[in-house]
Amino acid sequence: MREGIARRDDAWGGPAGSRLRLLFVAALLAGAAARLLLAFLRPLWADEIFTLTLARRALPDLLAALRLDSGPPLHYFAAWLLLRPFPAPVSADVLVRLLSVAASLLHVPVLVQIGRRCGAPRAGVVAAMIYLVFPLAAVSGAEGRGYALASLLALAAFERLLALEETPGVGTAALAGLFGGAAVLTHYLALLPVAGMLLAALARGRARRLVFFSAALAAALAASWLPVALRQPRASMAWADAQPLGARALQVASNLVLGLSVEPGPARFLGPLALALLCAAFLGRRVRARVPAAMPLLAGLALLVPLIAFNRSALLPDRTALVFLPFVTLVLAEARALVPLAVGPAAAAVLAASLPGWLRPTPAAQLAATLVPQVRAGARVVASELWGPELAYRLAREGLAGRVTLYPATVALHPGWYEESEVSGESLEAEAAAIVGTASGRTFYVLSPATRAGRVLLAELTSVGGARIAAAGPFEVWTVALGGSLAPSSRKDGSS
Repeated sequence: MREGIARRDDAWGGPAGSRLRLLFVAALLAGAAARLLLAFLRPLWADEIFTLTLARRALPDLLAALRLDSGPPLHYFAAWLLLRPFPAPVSADVLVRLLSVAASLLHVPVLVQIGRRCGAPRAGVVAAMIYLVFPLAAVSGAEGRGYALASLLALAAFERLLALEETPGVGTAALAGLFGGAAVLTHYLALLPVAGMLLAALARGRARRLVFFSAALAAALAASWLPVALRQPRASMAWADAQPLGARALQVASNLVLGLSVEPGPARFLGPLALALLCAAFLGRRVRARVPAAMPLLAGLALLVPLIAFNRSALLPDRTALVFLPFVTLVLAEARALVPLAVGPAAAAVLAASLPGWLRPTPAAQLAATLVPQVRAGARVVASELWGPELAYRLAREGLAGRVTLYPATVALHPGWYEESEVSGESLEAEAAAIVGTASGRTFYVLSPATRAGRVLLAELTSVGGARIAAAGPFEVWTVALGGSLAPSSRKDGSS
């Protein structure tokens, strides 16, 4: 039945179809260009550097490191495979970002296929266009993290479940289960849409036994990592709780419906607007929706509530919404024309306006560039907390591996996160005294005075006559040795 409808309902037919084709090509070119531009030119950020650092470890060491972090293994394993020919940090590290670019752009044919399969090809095309220009989809689709891959796998599972209702078969059910389980093994948040789509498929009642088989296969695959997941330390996500839950919820609402990254202040207005728009999309559809994307979306969001009760860190601005975005675009695409006509161009405009800011060098990238000639001349660097792994990687890209001392030493155990309460004040003081007291030659100390470790190191440097020579953003640079300084270009944002 659906195949017959799909053949008769041509998204590209007539004058309206020609306009839609032009808009689709424009969205595809803009979305692909934005992702490639970000992949090659946007400065790396700390979480990407964590991915790249782990991907260069031996496989047993990589898995051991993940036991002390907060994520599942599949994306790290993919990065490990991509970087096998490159044992040291090099420009080829962009391959991990290009994996996300490919995963993000592959959403397009899957969304189009879902529309055709459901007899709503125009909805599939419109959903793909919105996804291409959603700023959050573009950013996550160009960074070396697992969100784009997890989202793609979840969407592929949804497409296979729809295929299962048309032509029931064990092979189709197995693929749906494998895609769903792999999505969860790529990022835990993918559990929400995967569970939502399986519950929705069971509720529709078509090929129920095969849907149960898909669910069992997905659960078995995800459960293979469950013993590790249950033992991963809660402290690895403690940073997410620094912001009130209500403020985060409004940000996630803006992320989810508008595809925008917003700060807490604007989210107070944009969050309710986004929820109102989503309600309008649900209630104001011109015809009965053909693509059953609303139930998986609503079921997944409902499952988010007990997950937050279990772990408040599950609600992450700019992150939690990412695995839901393809389902949101399908819902928006079948709303009254005013909704996609408002959301699509607005998202494209924000994407274009945001690109220059995303490509601007970060303070950490500027600092690393400034330190390179000093380190080549023999200087060493002591970096506090998570500045250490980031600077170590950036200097290693310049052929200066092993020139950064991590403070405190516990950062080396889990370079993806740092929790102040994990290290006692006495231990921090002893480490700071040893690092400063045994330093030889020119040494630069990078620290954040707002943190406990930074204040302890700062107190030790002050006691031996250290001087601040630069500051930018959240960090300061100090030194004890005389006869040198950082280049003036690094002294900005209130430097001294």
